[in-house]
Amino acid sequence: MHSLKNHYHDVIQKDLILSENTSTVAMLPALKKIDLALGGSHSDENFVIASLGSLNILTGQKPYLTQQKPVGQKSSCHKEAVGGKLTLRGSSMFNFLHKLLFGVFPHMRQFEGLRAPLHKDLYCFVIKDIFSFQELVPLFIYFESVGSLQCQFYFTTKSESEVVVLGNSLQLCFLPVEKQEKRK
Repeated sequence: MHSLKNHYHDVIQKDLILSENTSTVAMLPALKKIDLALGGSHSDENFVIASLGSLNILTGQKPYLTQQKPVGQKSSCHKEAVGGKLTLRGSSMFNFLHKLLFGVFPHMRQFEGLRAPLHKDLYCFVIKDIFSFQELVPLFIYFESVGSLQCQFYFTTKSESEVVVLGNSLQLCFLPVEKQEKRK
């Protein structure tokens, strides 16, 4: 079992049971899945292949194509591929989270933390520099056209405060509200 998964089951669940006065583990908030999307608005074949390849390298899973939505045209028209998307669950989700927390965030320039969540069960952010992932750096010439990585974390929480508690327990770097107001 992965170390973050062990940390969740051995430490975080026990802390949440004691602090939330919950009788069963099934009622505790948890990280459900992570969605990653990489792509853009243009359908250049090399760009789409680079997007799919970089997602495959980052996660070890095969992404599926995302297609451009037709604007003002019939839905039977040919849709163009514009990038890739994949969903991580279970061990692969915790592996990616570990890579993000201990490999990517520490190497990002001017990383101060993540803003507080705005939704009760979803947290979204964008990594603008895809080369924060060290495994893509030697392959720069293949992935230099790839844009930013969109990350969506889905939780089984009921409020924003539960997302903050669970996120901080999982070592996500949420900024306190006071710091966010100062940055504006």
